[in-house]
Amino acid sequence: MPLPYRVLEVALYSVLNLHPFLLFALYPFRRQLRFSKPVTLLLIALLTVIQIGLGLAAAFLPLVSKGLLSFISTVVYALFYFTAVNAAFGKTLFTLLMLSNVSNVVCVVAKCAEGLIFGRDMALQPYRWTSSVCMIWVTLAVAVPLLLYFRRTYSDGITKQAGASSWNYLWLIPTTFYLLWFWQIYGSEKSSLEIALEPSSALFLLCINLGAFLVYHTIIVLVNEQERNRALTAQTHQLEIQNLQYENLNRQITATRQARHDLRHHIAILDEYLTRGEYDRLHAYLQDYKQTLPGNSTLFFCKHNAVNVLLTYFAQQAEEKRIDFSVFASLPERIAIPDSVISALLGNLLENALEACQTVRDRPAQICVKTKMQPDALFIQIENTYGREPVQDANGRYLSSKRKGLGIGLESVRNIAAQYDGLLEIEPKDGRFRVSVLLNIADG
Repeated sequence: MPLPYRVLEVALYSVLNLHPFLLFALYPFRRQLRFSKPVTLLLIALLTVIQIGLGLAAAFLPLVSKGLLSFISTVVYALFYFTAVNAAFGKTLFTLLMLSNVSNVVCVVAKCAEGLIFGRDMALQPYRWTSSVCMIWVTLAVAVPLLLYFRRTYSDGITKQAGASSWNYLWLIPTTFYLLWFWQIYGSEKSSLEIALEPSSALFLLCINLGAFLVYHTIIVLVNEQERNRALTAQTHQLEIQNLQYENLNRQITATRQARHDLRHHIAILDEYLTRGEYDRLHAYLQDYKQTLPGNSTLFFCKHNAVNVLLTYFAQQAEEKRIDFSVFASLPERIAIPDSVISALLGNLLENALEACQTVRDRPAQICVKTKMQPDALFIQIENTYGREPVQDANGRYLSSKRKGLGIGLESVRNIAAQYDGLLEIEPKDGRFRVSVLLNIADG
């Protein structure tokens, strides 16, 4: 066989083995690429050349270990992927390993089909045109449903911020299946080609990966469900803010009506004192009346309406519970973060602070709120006293004082910080609990 024709066969097989699933791996993170499209395409071209070179080495250098070349190919592929995609490491690794498993099954099933259709002698020759033909058929059969799944379910779920910390270990699931595949193909005395030609091997790997895919889908469904719960929590906080606004407005309306009703009586008495010239009694009555006037209940902390309503509500709650409530807020009227997100974050922190202050017995209870808007970030800090020492789990996460498990409020704040590529610092010290949150605003 002419050498150029053989090189072309190897190159075609290498491209077919790389590109379809590389595109699938990039698709969920297409808006999170680290480089511009021209640079990304240049990196893909470089990766393609390297993969073709490894394929040529496997075809023309029989003494080189196929398992070693496969490992190098995987490492190079992973280096490109983590360089090109700017997303959470756990999510990218999970996606990469999941699609590597699917790609490996496609290769094995295509090789098995090649042996059944074109004969075992042809199939034992690596990287032949018959392998490419079978690869195209099997890839198309897998790619169509996989594309529909990625567009409708996977891409949306993998980019959700819900359960962001869980991805730090979820990648171990596809890793287990990948190692199982590697052991099945390269852990035997038979060559990888001979093993792939056995229908039992193809069926085994196919069943294993169908089960694995069910696990992957379950994870995505749970993430989507968690995201819906987070959205409902945010909506609940938004409704609570609207309810607070309604209650404050009703109180003001009632107070105004009462004042107008009572004012007629006061004016009549004042007029009587003036008519009689009883100025001393008039003065005394005015002093008494001034003492009965309600304080200024309309508090103003900042220009941002949702934040101001929340601070007003918790200031009233703190006053009722005799908790010193101080605020240093500098926020504009509009922020490039939805009111529902800010309400969920600030509401959870203030609710936790209020509950912690109610456990203080030996000193004054205090809550101090600081907010500041920077050109591209929002800073919020809540510091409060506490009487009951907070409890942490083995990973340093704070447990709820009301139920078993993690504190829902702090976990919600942690997810919001991750959603905005921000920072969350928690520091309990000397009876004071300080939570600092920094949210990055790209287009703020």
